[in-house]
Amino acid sequence: MYEYVIKENHAFTMWSAEHVLALLFFALLGYIIIRRAASAQMAGYKNRLFMGMGWVISGTVIGWSLIKISLGNFSINQDLPLPLCNFLALVLPVFTITRSLFLFELFYFWVLSGTLQAIITPDLQDSFPHYHFIKYWVVHLGLVIVVVYAAVVYQMRPSSKSILKAFLWLQPYVLFCMAVNYLLHANYLYLNAKPPVASLLDFMGPWPVYIFVAQLIAMPLFLLAYLPFWLYKRKLRAAAPHTLN
Repeated sequence: MYEYVIKENHAFTMWSAEHVLALLFFALLGYIIIRRAASAQMAGYKNRLFMGMGWVISGTVIGWSLIKISLGNFSINQDLPLPLCNFLALVLPVFTITRSLFLFELFYFWVLSGTLQAIITPDLQDSFPHYHFIKYWVVHLGLVIVVVYAAVVYQMRPSSKSILKAFLWLQPYVLFCMAVNYLLHANYLYLNAKPPVASLLDFMGPWPVYIFVAQLIAMPLFLLAYLPFWLYKRKLRAAAPHTLN
């Protein structure tokens, strides 16, 4: 079985049955986890579940790196955990342990805006049971579950100022990846070339135009991610205008 987990099969097809089943599985799993936590009375249970998700998702990324190293095919210009979702997965335990509102603001907008394309048009070649397939969905959909968990179970809320904060803090990371790409002749964050599979970047013009277009699109995506909270606050103001500013 281990051989099938690490042997490349290049059999993944976008929007195939296994693509849809992965989405449905994690949607159901997320619903069960969040519902159980929301109805639980003990804060310790909620915290342990939250931290456990953080360690599992982060450990999945670390495990993939260790497997690549053990096989002797780890490439420093391809396999560093610098794609945004992998990087967020690595630092996720810090968020799940501290439950920092500042980190929630960044995670909320970066995950819900950045993960959407990765879910719709996965940059994935190998199908189940390859470890890369499992890791890909655990990370991308797991991050979504964690963010929704924080919003529902811990009642964490972004503000309108969080949108600008998330955008500004994204820029140093992009610049850092640019520097790494220059030094290693790499293509992290697809800053030097578009991904080999069809993606939304194909509609954003040639290099380097698509980089600036993606940056411009980030803000509307952040606004869209904030829309549910804006509508909720508006509803509260309409219901009790004398109690809210």
